[in-house]
Amino acid sequence: MRDDEFPDPTGGEYGVVRVPDTWHILSLIFFLAALGSRFLTSLIPTEVNPHLYRPFLTAVLVPILALVGLLCGLLGLRNPAGRSTARVALFLNGVTLVLGLLAVAAFYYIARR
Repeated sequence: MRDDEFPDPTGGEYGVVRVPDTWHILSLIFFLAALGSRFLTSLIPTEVNPHLYRPFLTAVLVPILALVGLLCGLLGLRNPAGRSTARVALFLNGVTLVLGLLAVAAFYYIARR
């Protein structure tokens, strides 16, 4: 066989996944991380984060992760192949961001009373 008959090992379904092609997937991963932030904060050792601050850290972590997911979704809109997934990720992260900010506002309102 000649060399030009072999398929390109770096292309196709076995090719290397580059980050610019996966912004919409990263956005969905940050959405899932925002939903699982309670479990992510429980993985932090108690010496570093006492139990008293765990609910506060969880409440603040949700909007931060949703905002990063929203930014990744906006970058994912540039790729025509993943545009529909990026729109879904934008919607999910946007709703999570609004509800997370509402929870933080309620937390501060209750804490001030």
